Amino acid sequence: MSPIAELLSNRVLWATVISWVVTQTIKVSLAVRRKRHFDARWILGTGGMPSVHSAGVASLAMGVGLRAGFDTALFAVALIFALVTMFDAQGVRRAAGRQAV
Repeated sequence: MSPIAELLSNRVLWATVISWVVTQTIKVSLAVRRKRHFDARWILGTGGMPSVHSAGVASLAMGVGLRAGFDTALFAVALIFALVTMFDAQGVRRAAGRQAV
């Protein structure tokens, strides 16, 4: 199997990408409902809730755990990566909120 075919058949990668897309769609839909207009910049924008970063790394860690096993070093790396990303995202949001006040 070619490297491109292997990449395209990677279920963990696709689960992560799908979680990003779904979360960003929810975020944009909530913004449209709240602001009563659509801004195309929201599609690629960062910040806000739900966190696309957190959804992505949580999906990645779960996918790795289900695929490789929850007792593997690979899952441990994915889990620590997810925890650090989520902790950092939460800290950045808190700091941005304080700055806004």
